[in-house]
Amino acid sequence: MYMIGKRLRKRHNLDRDVRIDLYSGLNTWLRSLNGKKYHGGDVPNLADIEMYGMCSAFHGMPCWEDAVQNTKIQKWYNRMDRYLKKKSAIGVTSANPTQGEITTDTSLSTS
Repeated sequence: MYMIGKRLRKRHNLDRDVRIDLYSGLNTWLRSLNGKKYHGGDVPNLADIEMYGMCSAFHGMPCWEDAVQNTKIQKWYNRMDRYLKKKSAIGVTSANPTQGEITTDTSLSTS
């Protein structure tokens, strides 16, 4: 694994301390928001969903805690987390996470 990591670091021109590149990537993302709540504006778009998924992959790990301490990603991440929990996974697709409201009205059923 050590050799694979070393080879990947060289191939992708990463800093010896790859967390520096992680912070840089997160800060680039935050700057791309241009003061908006989400990349998509008032509602998340596919880019927000993908970034949230990437961050979720290491959420709770020591590198996430380091990223939170060294960037301002926590505020955006928490906002996305609340948005997605509010919308629920039912009826939400990665292609269009904001498509329509979720309803529990059974009168719409065709059966």
